[in-house]
Amino acid sequence: MSCGGGKPNFRLLDVNVGWSVESTVNIAGLTDPDGIYLAQTVAGAVDPGEILPFLPPARLARGCGNCEWYLITPAPPESYLLHRDACHSDWKKVWEGPCVPPPLKDPVAIAIWRDRLALADRGANQVLMFATTGVRLLAAITTPTPGPIAFTPRGELLVTSSSSASISCFGLGGESRGILKAPLPASGVVLSLAVDSSGKIWIVEELNGSWTLWSAAPDDAAFQQASIADLQNAFSPTGLVTASSEGFCFDQDTRKGLDVTTCFSWYGRPLTSGAVIPPGPPQRQTQGQLITLALDSGIPRCEWHRVRLDADIPAGTSLSMGVASAEDLTVASQGDDSRDPAWKGFPAGVPHYSDWTTSPAGSVDFLIDQPAGQYLYFRLRLTGNGIATPVVRRVRIDFPRVTSLDRLPDVYRQTPKAEDFTKRFLALFDSSIADLDSVIQRYPALLDPSGVPSQLLPWLGGFFSIGFDPTWSDDKRRQILENAPQLYKKRGTAAGLELAVQLVFGVTPSIGESSSAGPWGSVATDPCGCNGAASTLGRPARLGAVRLFGRTKSRFYLNRSALGGAPLRSYGNPDQDPFAHGAYRVKVLVPPLTDSSPEQIERLKNLIESQSPAHTVASIRVGGTGFLLGQWASIGVDTAFLPLAAPVLGSGGNVRLNRMTVLWSGPRSRPCGPAVGRNFIVGTETKAGEHHL
Repeated sequence: MSCGGGKPNFRLLDVNVGWSVESTVNIAGLTDPDGIYLAQTVAGAVDPGEILPFLPPARLARGCGNCEWYLITPAPPESYLLHRDACHSDWKKVWEGPCVPPPLKDPVAIAIWRDRLALADRGANQVLMFATTGVRLLAAITTPTPGPIAFTPRGELLVTSSSSASISCFGLGGESRGILKAPLPASGVVLSLAVDSSGKIWIVEELNGSWTLWSAAPDDAAFQQASIADLQNAFSPTGLVTASSEGFCFDQDTRKGLDVTTCFSWYGRPLTSGAVIPPGPPQRQTQGQLITLALDSGIPRCEWHRVRLDADIPAGTSLSMGVASAEDLTVASQGDDSRDPAWKGFPAGVPHYSDWTTSPAGSVDFLIDQPAGQYLYFRLRLTGNGIATPVVRRVRIDFPRVTSLDRLPDVYRQTPKAEDFTKRFLALFDSSIADLDSVIQRYPALLDPSGVPSQLLPWLGGFFSIGFDPTWSDDKRRQILENAPQLYKKRGTAAGLELAVQLVFGVTPSIGESSSAGPWGSVATDPCGCNGAASTLGRPARLGAVRLFGRTKSRFYLNRSALGGAPLRSYGNPDQDPFAHGAYRVKVLVPPLTDSSPEQIERLKNLIESQSPAHTVASIRVGGTGFLLGQWASIGVDTAFLPLAAPVLGSGGNVRLNRMTVLWSGPRSRPCGPAVGRNFIVGTETKAGEHHL
């Protein structure tokens, strides 16, 4: 559909092909599949809102009870140790009455372990250890300017200090147990300290307004930066939503003791949720720049055509592109761009700054207006607000310029000026047509279940009128979509029902139609067939293997059937009555499912009902409860070798003699015949064969 004549070429810049970087300033993500973006002011900073639900601030500590918390208030005018459990909505003072310890000077941290409570008083250079009642002082540890503290799973107390890079360790009696091998990261101020169930130590630090997360095993020589995913694997959510200088908020349901989001100040006073402003995300650079090496078109005097970006530009951010062409690589650097003071100090690139053509701010589609040249230099500048950043996933540069001018008369290119204008004018329409061509070329890929992103699977399922269960994985959804043609082709048949169950539940069912697999048989031909000719029922039988079909009980015959003993039918061929018995009924036997919950069984019933014809009735049975080897057992569905209950005859017994009764040998008699696990192996010494009554 494209009107352009000739073969177009293009050059890609992304993480897969490479960014061909000459220089970057404040740019990160060159190896990130999500694209490049403005770098953080602190490398490895994480969002505080993702840390707080797992690691509370140092002044808060979770107790051992359900929804139990302890809070140490700031010093002025006087510090209090507050407690809250699942039975009270307000914070209560722990120290009341005559047993009140001396006032704390500047408490900064609290930690709880079983029946121990530790407080770090920076003003008194002490760490105090109490019983959790807060009444009995167990130990007083002298530590210069203590900071965040934490108990280990073994009951040892770890103490940080703003005057030392070491983490000290103390016993429950306050005795020193040395220092940890790994020193504190020397990057910022320690905000909180915690130890997970495996003994790994976690630290949150603040540097230049950004938070960093660190972790180290007890024997590690240094702390390493950790990710939020690592933190979530190490700790369970505490119920804390957010915390800031204004206060903190919980969000726990009624099963945990609280029913709504509840906020408090650092003095335990209730606040509205809007009064606590969550801490902001990590700080980022406000300007960043990337300049590429000379991109070689391989075409002398190449006329570069177009630049397109795959990018996201949030509110408060912008980006701009710049290009400059050259015919050779002997161009020397011309210095910084003195015309733009906002980018002073950023490299201007090898060509002279006046040779660059810049796109409008925020544009992601840019028509190159440069002299012909074999080489092209590309510059990308990102601008943010300190928090948000543009993200550029891919840059596509098209060359040479091919437009529909080649299909117009030469009168439109009589002068270079007219030719240049006409090319750039027609390029606007050619670009739209090229975009349509690209969509048409990519459209078949949208119908490929194995290649589309997971987000498109529900849309693709709706395209085929297939509703997805929320519990299905992406792999199962893709498998169902790939088999959609076979499902529609076989729908309404036993094969289609078997395929549907196999795809959704991963098991192969046994499906039997009563009309063709019923327990009826014939031992001779029927002398009363149509037109007096003998006809067979087509179902041979062995004596004792099946039950004989009773004609006079299936349909009323004059002079043969007992009055009221058979239905009166005036339709159909009487010879087909054995086959019509149980018609439109299907039996579905399913092997034991991995998940046999009532919800899963209900899903199985709904699937079978949706895939069966409307006039049929399906009976469903899921195996796994044992079987009796015989005519009614389905190997692979009911297979489970279990002992039989002992038969006891009589009024108090649990067995009546009938065709399903299995008689055991007496207590002193020797059992005869095979016994599973005793004298034969299933599949090795057994085989299907004839049996005798």
